[in-house]
Amino acid sequence: MLKDAPATKPLRELTPVAPVWPAIWGVIALTLTVHLLCINGYGYFRDELYYLACANRLDWGYVDHPPLSVAILKFFTTLLGEHLWAVRTPGILAGLGTVALYGMVAARLGANKLGQIIACLFAGIAPVCAVVTHLYSMNGVDITIWAGAALLWLKIAQDKNPKLWLWLGLVCGIAMLNKLSGAWLVAGIGIGTLCSPRRIELKSIYPWLAFLIAFVVFFPHFIWQQEHHWITQEFVRNAAEFKMVAQPPWVILGVQVVVTNPVLSILWIIGIGAAIKNPQWRSYAIPYFLVITLLLISMRSRENYPAPSYIFVVPFGAIVLSEWLAESKSRLISYATAIVLSSIFCLSLALPLLPPTIFEKVVNRIVSGAQVDVPISEVGKKSPLQGHADMFGWQKMGRVTHAIWEALPEEERLRTPIFGMNYGESSAVWFNNRDKYGFKVIGRHNEYWLWGPGDWDGQTLIVVGTLTPQIENSFESSLQVAQLNEPWAVPEESHAPITILRGLKKPVPEFWQEIRHIQ
Repeated sequence: MLKDAPATKPLRELTPVAPVWPAIWGVIALTLTVHLLCINGYGYFRDELYYLACANRLDWGYVDHPPLSVAILKFFTTLLGEHLWAVRTPGILAGLGTVALYGMVAARLGANKLGQIIACLFAGIAPVCAVVTHLYSMNGVDITIWAGAALLWLKIAQDKNPKLWLWLGLVCGIAMLNKLSGAWLVAGIGIGTLCSPRRIELKSIYPWLAFLIAFVVFFPHFIWQQEHHWITQEFVRNAAEFKMVAQPPWVILGVQVVVTNPVLSILWIIGIGAAIKNPQWRSYAIPYFLVITLLLISMRSRENYPAPSYIFVVPFGAIVLSEWLAESKSRLISYATAIVLSSIFCLSLALPLLPPTIFEKVVNRIVSGAQVDVPISEVGKKSPLQGHADMFGWQKMGRVTHAIWEALPEEERLRTPIFGMNYGESSAVWFNNRDKYGFKVIGRHNEYWLWGPGDWDGQTLIVVGTLTPQIENSFESSLQVAQLNEPWAVPEESHAPITILRGLKKPVPEFWQEIRHIQ
């Protein structure tokens, strides 16, 4: 399709042009429309419930993420309530901001109107970007922050304004306060500056002040980590060893082609080649090369891990592709048609748009037709709904658990907490019963373990999820009182048992240390 593409044309400078705002706003409107079509789709995602639980206990850090995204969610839910649409609003707004930033960066790099539109389309409707900004988590905020940092880094050089380093330092600090992989952003910008003529900027005090500002912004979380014995290191180490599945580099890259939409993936593929060939572009792309190299070497990557770094190569691909498309009206029409058709198909699978029965049939037909196994990045059985399964079954879980708790004698009930075997179960049961008097939820997984057992005396415990032998054998008696039945949920929750345990055989603090589950 891209034969004779202009990647072989003479090298060009990074000459900024004005953003074509009507076109950018058009893509923003399209992106917003897509999100609004399914803003209440299916139900709360597992991580959304967990973030709501964390927002109920604001802190400077959590076992598996820094505090910024939780604080943002707390701000929005305080204003708008904890409705599903309200929980997803900040991520969607971040996604719209990312679209605008992609257009502005593309303009800074010299993209014409078509190039800016194509770059914005990637940010708005590439499936991985759409998903991480639709389902609220730190990941959607992450791509926006990286795009903002990319724009500032360009402006510093093009506008000859070294004081902008101070703002870049602030943004980089915010990136690390949102997600620890923000350190990759800092390293990428640092290496890109050092390995290019821009190294002369390091003679100024401003880059060093920027680094200091970034650390000061991140410092509260640094102190939190120190006070909690660097527990996130344990989380990362255990996740890599016990949770993530090793994948060869070609599988990681192949998955990226799929999750960015094969038609739109052309942008980052061409962008990589163009950046390597053009010395004027090469240093700007270094943050992307750093991220993808680390992921390929580690052989462990979720679908969304490279997403923030695409801002450093996609605009180049948009420039090259737009120039090639402009040479022929038939090319432009063909590519536009391909984007429309592929986006309808990809987004219908990536976002909660289709009824579950139809989604399952489509996925099964694709898998059987291709006669290949879907690559997995994490251990565990998969639902027919794939990642969408994490949005099913939570209300019923909360309702059934509350009924079991309510049936206990009052004296026993008020001293009996609910125990979730993972953070999704704990969060779902808490959220769906958060207004019930005396109802307490604890758990062994990640931040729930760190929050501790509260005032639980060890006499009675209602457990949601499949018991481990270690936990069951720690009690005098075990009685399964219910079993869930939610076929669309994640396998470990679709038929999860609910068990009443009585008579802890050891002190609560000792038991709590033994069941620690950080990964």
